[in-house]
Amino acid sequence: MISYSLKEREELEERAEREELENEIISLRHKNKELEEDLNFYKSIFKTHSGSVLFNLRIKFRNGKQIWIDKIRCDRDYLLELDKDDEIEEWLKPVKCER
Repeated sequence: MISYSLKEREELEERAEREELENEIISLRHKNKELEEDLNFYKSIFKTHSGSVLFNLRIKFRNGKQIWIDKIRCDRDYLLELDKDDEIEEWLKPVKCER
C-alpha cells in the first residue's frame, strides 16, 4: 500500500485539477473557434447574396464546405457542382407543366 503525505496528496489533487482546467480551456477554445466560423458564415449572407430574398437562401455544401445558395437564381450547372442531398435532387428534376 502506498501512502502519501498530506503535501503530496495536495500536489496530486492540484495537478489533476490543473489538467482538468487545461482540458476545459482547450475545449472552450475549440468551441469558440467553431462559433466564430459559424458567425462569419452567417454574416457572409450580406456580402454574397445582398439582392436575394432570405426565404430563398439555403445552406448547402460544396466539397464539404458550407455555402449559401439562392434556389431561385442558381442554374443547373451550379447545382451539379454541389454535394448532393434530397433537396438538390428535387431541384434537379424537370418541372412538369400543368395546364
